[in-house]
Amino acid sequence: MQPNILGDVTVSSCDQDSRRMAKRVVIVGAGQAGARVALGLRSARFSGSITLIGAEPHLPYERPQLSKEMLTDPTRSLQFIKAVEDWRAAEIDLRLGSAVIGADPKARVVALAGGEELPYDLLVLATGTIARQCAELVGLTVPVHVVRTAEDAAAIREKLAQGGKVLIVGGGIIGLEVAAAATKTCDVTVIEAGARLFERGIPAEAAAHLERLHAENGVRFRYGVRPVSSVGRDTTLSDGSVESADLVIVGIGVEPPRGIAEMFGLPKESPGLRVNDNAMTECSGVLAVGDATEQFSRCHDRWMRIETWANANQQAAAAVATIMGTSQPAAPPPWFWTDQYDMNMQVVGDGIGEETVLRGDPASGRFTVVALRGGEIVGGTTINASKDMAALRRLAGRGVQLKRSIIEDPSNSLKQVVSA
Repeated sequence: MQPNILGDVTVSSCDQDSRRMAKRVVIVGAGQAGARVALGLRSARFSGSITLIGAEPHLPYERPQLSKEMLTDPTRSLQFIKAVEDWRAAEIDLRLGSAVIGADPKARVVALAGGEELPYDLLVLATGTIARQCAELVGLTVPVHVVRTAEDAAAIREKLAQGGKVLIVGGGIIGLEVAAAATKTCDVTVIEAGARLFERGIPAEAAAHLERLHAENGVRFRYGVRPVSSVGRDTTLSDGSVESADLVIVGIGVEPPRGIAEMFGLPKESPGLRVNDNAMTECSGVLAVGDATEQFSRCHDRWMRIETWANANQQAAAAVATIMGTSQPAAPPPWFWTDQYDMNMQVVGDGIGEETVLRGDPASGRFTVVALRGGEIVGGTTINASKDMAALRRLAGRGVQLKRSIIEDPSNSLKQVVSA
C-alpha cells in the first residue's frame, strides 16, 4: 500500500515547478468528475484558463439520474450540474460535442477532431468509461440499448411506455434499476451469467433480498446463462433456451475508452488509468479522475476501478488539491447506493471480505451485513439501514476490530463505536 507508487514506477507528474507555472488547465471529459475539477479550481481561486472538453453535446450532467429519475418519472428532464450562464460566469471554456483524437505529452498539446490543437500546462483526463456491448445480440431487429447517455435514457423511457417484453442482460446495478422502472408497464426478464446477483460485490443475504423484492414485482430471473445468438425478436441462451423481447437492455459493465492510455504513453494493459491518491498518473503534467482510473483500495487490498458517483467527486477534489498545492484528507472508502422500489441499498468498501456478519433480520426488510478481513471491518452492505451505513463509512478500512456478538446485535449502536 504505497500511495506514491504506480506498480514499480514512482509517480513524477505534476511536479512543484509545473504546478507553480500552471496557467492553462485542460480537462478531457465533461462528465461529473471533469466538471467538478473545473468548478473546484475556480472555487479554489485558480486564476489561469480552464478548458473543459466533452464528447456529448449537452452541458455537464451526472449519470445516476439516467437509470433512476429519468426512467421512473415521465416528466423528468435532464438535470445539468450548472446552467450555461454559470459556466460563463466562472470563465470556464466549454468545448462540447468535441473529441480528443491525439496528444503530444512532451509538447503538452491535445488535438481535437475538428483540427484544433489546445496547449496545456496541466491536463486532467476525466474521460469516463464506455458501456460494454454484447456482440451476440447483433441479429435482433428489436431495439438494443445500453444506459450510458441522456439519449439512451430517453429512448428507453419512450420504449418502456409502450409496454411489451423487456430482456435485461446483466443483473448489476444498472440492469436492476432499469428492471424496477420497467415493471410498471412491461414484463421483465433478467439474465445473469453468475449464480446469483452481484456475486463479487454484495453478500448473499443482500442479493437474496434484491431478488425477492424484484420477484414480488414481477421480474423473472435466469441465472448461469448468457446470450449466444439472436435473430428477430429471439435471443438464444447458452443452455439452448430462447427468450423473446420487444426491447433488450445490456448492462454487462463498462471499460475505459480505447486509445487514451497510448496517447500519453501510459500502460495500455492496465484495467484503467492508474493513479495515486493525488490523482496523478505516470505521465508528467497529466492527472486522471473518475470511472476510467485504477486506484488502490485499502478496503479491498488491491488496485481497482471505482465506478461511483462518490469517487468521481472525491478524485476531483484530490486533483484540485494537487493542482493548487493544498492539503487533502485521506481518501474515504469506496461507497455507492441504489434505490429500487421502496428499498435503499448502500455498499461501502469491500462488501464481502473474507467473512460476513449479519446484523438484523432480512425478513424485516431492514438489515446490515458487515464484511471482515482478518477480523477488521473492511466494508458492509445495508438494506434500509442508513444509520448503520453512516457508521460503517467511518469504520471501514480503519483497522477497527469488533466482536461478532457486538456486530450481530442491532441494539448495539455502531455510531457509538465510531464516537468512542
